[in-house]
Amino acid sequence: MIPPLVVIPAPEADVQSSIETETETEITIPGLPSHLRCHSTPSSGRTVSTRIDLRKGSTALREVPFAHAIHYAARGTTCDACFAQCDDSPGTGGLLRYACDGGCGVRYCTEPCRRQSLPRHERACHLIRQTNGKNGHSRLMNESLSLLIALSSNDRPLRGVMGMMMEDGTKKDRRDTARAETNFRALAHGDVELERPGAYAAALGVKKLNAFGIFNSHGDEVAYALCPALAMVNHSCLPNCQQISDGGSCRLRALRDIEAGEELSYSYVSLEGTDVERKGAIVDNWEFICRCHRCRGGDCSAFDVAHVCYCGAVCYE
Repeated sequence: MIPPLVVIPAPEADVQSSIETETETEITIPGLPSHLRCHSTPSSGRTVSTRIDLRKGSTALREVPFAHAIHYAARGTTCDACFAQCDDSPGTGGLLRYACDGGCGVRYCTEPCRRQSLPRHERACHLIRQTNGKNGHSRLMNESLSLLIALSSNDRPLRGVMGMMMEDGTKKDRRDTARAETNFRALAHGDVELERPGAYAAALGVKKLNAFGIFNSHGDEVAYALCPALAMVNHSCLPNCQQISDGGSCRLRALRDIEAGEELSYSYVSLEGTDVERKGAIVDNWEFICRCHRCRGGDCSAFDVAHVCYCGAVCYE
């Protein structure tokens, strides 16, 4: 087994910064490992490339989410710290063993996971309890409130994450995010100082284009996460990385040797179905036209045999 690449994160900054040249813009991302660079090019837009050679199987990028929200139906079976799933062993009752002492419904797979999450969870527990049960909101509204609670539990200001991700600007979504902010502000926050008006709606605006789905072993989405650095990595239907979530982080694992100077990529969509269906999903959800080797009609059969599951997911082997 090839061990994961060990890297030292670059020093953090409060917000992203950029330096323009004739052909591209260099972008500084807080927490981006020093072996990677983020930049904007005329052909790729914002993208992340490696400064060093990466070996197949190594971790190209690992990021602890700025915020994550576990779907209400999965709270009892998905660890809020490491995303591990309940193993359905006899005596578990189908639930993870360690529950939040505050009674909000959040659970953990081990006591260390519970202790690790405690400082941040204490800032969110009373808000989660207020949104549990039949509160008259739709499922999507409850998901939005869950994400806002998770965002507010991070002690870093929202401005440190917002400039790094693309905001979805449709009128309907702006109305929905504004309504969600209103509902969030209506919760009893105690003496906590909230962000400026409009900040939470803007934070929700990045979810559609930038959130990472977290899935269980059956392929069901159980949560989603916001990872500012990973959100800069571009899509390809013939990717050089696999996106996975484990240990409370989201990471990219190299599917092949990646040379210094190459852009990192992973697939935003399932690779099952027809070209028309895949291209349509990309346009509908991320609003761009993919022009990768596969979408230009290139032969990807060797990659598909090695790395595409029957369900369309990209796998390491």
